[in-house]
Amino acid sequence: MAITEVIEDEGERSPLPIRVRLASMRDYEELCGLFDELDEVHRQARPDMFQPFPPPARTREQVANWLARPESTVLVAQSEEGVVGLAVLLSRDPSGFAGAVPRKVIEVDNLVVRADQRGRRIGRRLLAAAVEWARQRRATHVEVTVHDFNRDAKRFYGNFGFASSVDRMVLAA
Repeated sequence: MAITEVIEDEGERSPLPIRVRLASMRDYEELCGLFDELDEVHRQARPDMFQPFPPPARTREQVANWLARPESTVLVAQSEEGVVGLAVLLSRDPSGFAGAVPRKVIEVDNLVVRADQRGRRIGRRLLAAAVEWARQRRATHVEVTVHDFNRDAKRFYGNFGFASSVDRMVLAA
């Protein structure tokens, strides 16, 4: 299961001139900085589920794999200050259940905006580009998984038009 959180609010700051583009391996260090921010939010909110781990935040091999496969990608928001946001997009395998309606799903696995640039509609522009990428691949649905603690992410996706489909409940054994 993908665990997606958006770290972006829809504040009142003026929009930042950005260009959303496909990431490349030249972006690797900036991507890791953004993943570090995202990982820290998870560790702070859910230390029972997330723990510190040795750098890098994501391996070069993992990022290269996302970029090389046609069913996945990483989009970045580029400003004059560098990479200020990212979205990881993954195709999900169709359900093997005979009763499931055939669907082609693109999952927004991660979406994060640099802390000092939040509230400037960067996340919204990344998400719009993610949906367009999915449509170009003839996806029938775009999905995202959000931890219950992240109310800002729930509001962000809801404002974009996403609706809850499943509530996953957990019991510590």
